[in-house]
Amino acid sequence: MMSESEEQFVEAEAVHPRRYRRRVWLIAVAALTFAFGFAWVQSIVLPKRFAVVVDGRLYRSGTVTAAHLENLSNGYGVRTVLSLLNAEAPETIAERAAAEALGLRWINVPLPGNGASTREERERIKQVLFDDSLGGLLVHCAAGTNRTGLAVGMYRLHRGGWTVDQVLSEMRRFDFGDEPHHENLRQALVAEAALANE
Repeated sequence: MMSESEEQFVEAEAVHPRRYRRRVWLIAVAALTFAFGFAWVQSIVLPKRFAVVVDGRLYRSGTVTAAHLENLSNGYGVRTVLSLLNAEAPETIAERAAAEALGLRWINVPLPGNGASTREERERIKQVLFDDSLGGLLVHCAAGTNRTGLAVGMYRLHRGGWTVDQVLSEMRRFDFGDEPHHENLRQALVAEAALANE
């Protein structure tokens, strides 16, 4: 049974359906504004596709700004950055300067955007990934998908005992397209899994 005020509201809305639709529309706009505003604020605080791999030890993301690095250093204890981007790109040069200004160690192992790699490049990446003395480590590329997925995948295979299927499943959650031009990346993961199981 409705109270008297509820009955009055229902009657008022029946008489003024346009007012009711406007209220619903305003609520929807307010909710969308809040959601987009939250996403925008989050993109300022944290880089895209940021995620914790191992709390206190390993983090992943896409491109980072100076503000992102400061927030990750203060909020997550990141002390080392492993960039998988072209070291000569202006954005990468700026990132390196920002990291060094914050007292962070900055390491670069450039890979092409599709995540292709050589065994030597993967060995260099693993040296960084497995060096616990580096403290909190952020590994990133531009999108936080292919190259970062390869690096995190190698960590999962060697340190977590994951299978290649588990690694690929996690990569897809970070928007990995798993296209034909990613064959080198997939084969690299298979090779790393074999090494991890020796």
